[in-house]
Amino acid sequence: MTAVQIPFGSRLRAHERLIGTVVTLPDVGLAELSSCLADFVWVDLEHGALGPADVQPLAIAARAGAAATLVRLSGSDPAAAGRALDAGADGVVVPRVESAAEAARVVDGLRYPPNGSRGFALRRGAGYGVGEQASTDPVCMVQVESEAALREAGAIAAVDGVDALVVGCADLALALGADPRSPSPRLRDAIAHVQQAAEAADIASGLAGPDDPDLLLDLARGRSTLLVLGADVRIFARALDAGLGRVRQALDDLERKGTRVCT
Repeated sequence: MTAVQIPFGSRLRAHERLIGTVVTLPDVGLAELSSCLADFVWVDLEHGALGPADVQPLAIAARAGAAATLVRLSGSDPAAAGRALDAGADGVVVPRVESAAEAARVVDGLRYPPNGSRGFALRRGAGYGVGEQASTDPVCMVQVESEAALREAGAIAAVDGVDALVVGCADLALALGADPRSPSPRLRDAIAHVQQAAEAADIASGLAGPDDPDLLLDLARGRSTLLVLGADVRIFARALDAGLGRVRQALDDLERKGTRVCT
């Protein structure tokens, strides 16, 4: 008997620890590989070359690996959110949200009438009209990336339909005048503030940005249950830089010792 998979939204709302990564390349094989190892893949329409047409094939690849698909939008346009859901995404991540009113507008665009204003179409997100329809209550995460958003974190978290506050570590660090590569006490305090706001509203908090697992865990401090480990290109670049660096160092050491190196 096949085990019943618990929907991602239910896992998130139950404060289960969930770990994923960002997909920035339109490669379905890489997305499938990532989804075999992660709880979710975060398809990034804000940064990089991906566009709306890439969402559906990447979502299909993610389902093959049994991971959820989250789409980070380029902004807070409810119509764009609806298109991502129609393509089969399990939820959206909305960048640069700075008020409860903006968050409520996004949530409204994710829900069908009478609870919202999302238009209905028999596309992949609705099982093409022949299969099981996806949840009508998709995941909505909003990113806290500015001082204005920090001030409004509590009000944003309290909006019905917002499932998580996610700190965009790099953008928030820059907004606070800090180095995004070396988290300052001010950034750490800001993250703690967001975590507290999420806890007060009984929703999840998340961290996105670092491709260093130790730094990500350090910033989470056991309080954030949704962790986004870097992005495909950054993880590849980091691994390749480290691997090639070790090879070059080994060859340099051999040459210094006078050992012949085949070329």
